[in-house]
Amino acid sequence: MLKNYLTTIFRQIKKNKIFSFINIFGLALGMAACLVIAQYVSFHKSFDKFHSNSERTFRIEGEAYKSGESLGKTASTPAMLAYTLKETVPQVQSIARFYDYNYANNTIIYNYNEKQVNFKQSQVYVTESGLFDIFDLEFVAGGSQKFDEPQKAILSESASVKYFDDPQKAIGSKFTLSGNNGTHEYELVGVIKDVPDNSHLSFELLLSFPSLDNYSKGRNSWTQNGMISYVMLEEPGQKGQVLDEVKNLYDQNIKQSIGKSGYSVDYYFQPITEIHLDQESADIFRAGLDGKIILILSLIAIIILVIAWINYMNLSLIRTIERLKEMGIRKCMGSSMKQITQLFVLEAFIMNAIAFGFALLITQIGEKYLLEITGLPISALMNMEILLLLGGLIVVGTLLIGFYPYALLKTINMVNVLVGQRGKVGGTKLRKGLVFVQFVITFILIAGTITIYNQINYMRDADLGIEIENILVIQSPPGDVGSEQREDVDRFRTLKTELLKQSGIAEITNAGEIPGEQVGWGTSIYLKNESRANSVQTGLISMDTDFPSFFGIDVIAGRALREGDDPWTKQDVVINQKLAEQLGFDTPDDALGAELSGFFAPLTVRGVLENHHHTSLHDDYQPLAYILSSWTEYYFIKMKLDDTKGASRSNQLADLVSSVKGEWNNVFTDYQMNYFFLDSAFDEQYTEDVRFGKIFSGFSSLAILIACLGLFGLTSFTIQQRTKEIGIRKALGASAKHLVLLLSKEYLILTGIACILSVPVAYLIMNKWLESYTFRIDLGWWFFVIPVVFVIGMAILSIMSKILSTIKTNPIDSLRDE
Repeated sequence: MLKNYLTTIFRQIKKNKIFSFINIFGLALGMAACLVIAQYVSFHKSFDKFHSNSERTFRIEGEAYKSGESLGKTASTPAMLAYTLKETVPQVQSIARFYDYNYANNTIIYNYNEKQVNFKQSQVYVTESGLFDIFDLEFVAGGSQKFDEPQKAILSESASVKYFDDPQKAIGSKFTLSGNNGTHEYELVGVIKDVPDNSHLSFELLLSFPSLDNYSKGRNSWTQNGMISYVMLEEPGQKGQVLDEVKNLYDQNIKQSIGKSGYSVDYYFQPITEIHLDQESADIFRAGLDGKIILILSLIAIIILVIAWINYMNLSLIRTIERLKEMGIRKCMGSSMKQITQLFVLEAFIMNAIAFGFALLITQIGEKYLLEITGLPISALMNMEILLLLGGLIVVGTLLIGFYPYALLKTINMVNVLVGQRGKVGGTKLRKGLVFVQFVITFILIAGTITIYNQINYMRDADLGIEIENILVIQSPPGDVGSEQREDVDRFRTLKTELLKQSGIAEITNAGEIPGEQVGWGTSIYLKNESRANSVQTGLISMDTDFPSFFGIDVIAGRALREGDDPWTKQDVVINQKLAEQLGFDTPDDALGAELSGFFAPLTVRGVLENHHHTSLHDDYQPLAYILSSWTEYYFIKMKLDDTKGASRSNQLADLVSSVKGEWNNVFTDYQMNYFFLDSAFDEQYTEDVRFGKIFSGFSSLAILIACLGLFGLTSFTIQQRTKEIGIRKALGASAKHLVLLLSKEYLILTGIACILSVPVAYLIMNKWLESYTFRIDLGWWFFVIPVVFVIGMAILSIMSKILSTIKTNPIDSLRDE
């Protein structure tokens, strides 16, 4: 029996090559898209679940408020909060606190083969040994036994390879960490394996917690934030009880102090498995992903697969009607409906299985493209959980598709079929309804693709209020701001003097912050003689005098800072327009001369600068204050290109970089030049937006293609039912134009209704999505017109080829057997 079934199935596949190809190709595309999206979603939902204690580990976070108004979420806590929990609450089994030390412009200096070597070092954190109790971090050399002592360090495996040939032999080695806070020696006590990609944690150098005293006075503070604190409970269900203790500690030790400035914090526990997909929650280690993206992509995966199944059902229906006589003969020869159903189910399974094989092949062929749009290699996109899921989908699809012909056959009188009276086949409304739903979805996907594309382009091309083109950024060598002998400052001045002699160098400046990154230095600024409750959380930018002019930031009131100004002794500061507004001034001019408190010393406003986008257009303008300071992390060099030269922009920039390197090596003989271009670095803020846009548009295109196949199938079915009618009309003199209108009118009306009903739905969905952006596009006429034109044009192209081929057929061929 099985052999007979298989013979019949493969004979039908061979006989109907076009329909078989469309069925298999459509299902394969749907499964491939579903496979990739499912893997992408699975990867991002797997973050930190590999830790054995993940279910009972939480990060202490809080919602910050100013005068009752939410300022957003923060993961920064006082050091004493987690420590006191561990000491006083028995349900807290262990804690781990992190202090972000990446603001200090760190360089590692060590001796290698009797030669002093230095490297810029990022991802530096101060932490404690409880980290290794909470998280599954494996040592490849050494251990954490000495990590509770001052001046001890642990490196990641990849960082250790950069500095030492053999991590095992490196244990006990000494190195110097030099930065803007001074120079300190450390002993390497351990090397750990790199943290997996699916963790929100990411670090290269860990410093022991007692070493924090070198850089901060906050180790025993209740009022100074700066710690990222994790707690591991004995049981996950104790979260509420321990959180009550957190709130009690807040009331006793924090509330009154910060309340004087009008601030309050509502603490809560964030499960570590949810951190990655919560973009509202500040994260110091690596960028998270908006959980809404995962939801949207999951819906797209389901939509694509459902559309593929619908198409298979519609196309299989055509073949079923063509095989009605075969089914009638089978029944007359003694086959039961059960056996006929088994045949259809087995055929559906084989088609799904073949499609699944092609889906895997498509993902392999498209590996390079998938790596580009998902950021994940194919090896990371394959795991048994997802393959089992898709296996389940094959079974569900087989049953759905296989039993559909059975339900159809039960409505047909086989005796009439055998005598040539097929009659009217039911399910027309259902099939049209399914196609209607497809085109509603198609319209929404097209509108979504256009909106996402326009929003991303708007953010990337918007006027930032600063100049970022052709600016070379060099990470400055460390310079101890507490030292009276600033060799780094003298060297910078020498470099600046020499470089400005070159015709290709326009301007040079330095600063402690860089556009494109959150301002790391800040304080609460308020007007002198006013209550701290009216303070404004303000970012502080340490800079040279020519920083505003270098970046093209206009002075809209007063003056810019100049040589001789000093915030410490002369109270000189300039602020931006946003800070002036939040301090309560009606105009920028009103802010001039205002005396400010909240900084280390009193400040007096000398000027107001125009707002600029310091970070991406996801964020609103930030209140900023600019001060002259020798705290430097970046040197900025503006390149001057010559349009009259035949060389391209990239070649000119490469030549200028080479020239800068030459001068750098003459001045900074013991520090390598680490550089990048500002516009590229700034654009990296939109990496996930661009990736989401590519994923959305790419898989939306697949859904649209599959929907077109469905419309083609339904057109074929309708024309097949009306073959005799078309032949008679042609024999009676109907023109080709009349027949085209007759056969396409029904689908064009269906498409038009779908477009009309889709517009408000798509508008609401896209408006909701755009609400997450502070600066966003308006949905103009293009939002309504382009998708309508696209959908109708797509429908016409899908059905016209079949219609034109049919009306060209000789009517005798369609009437000879009637």
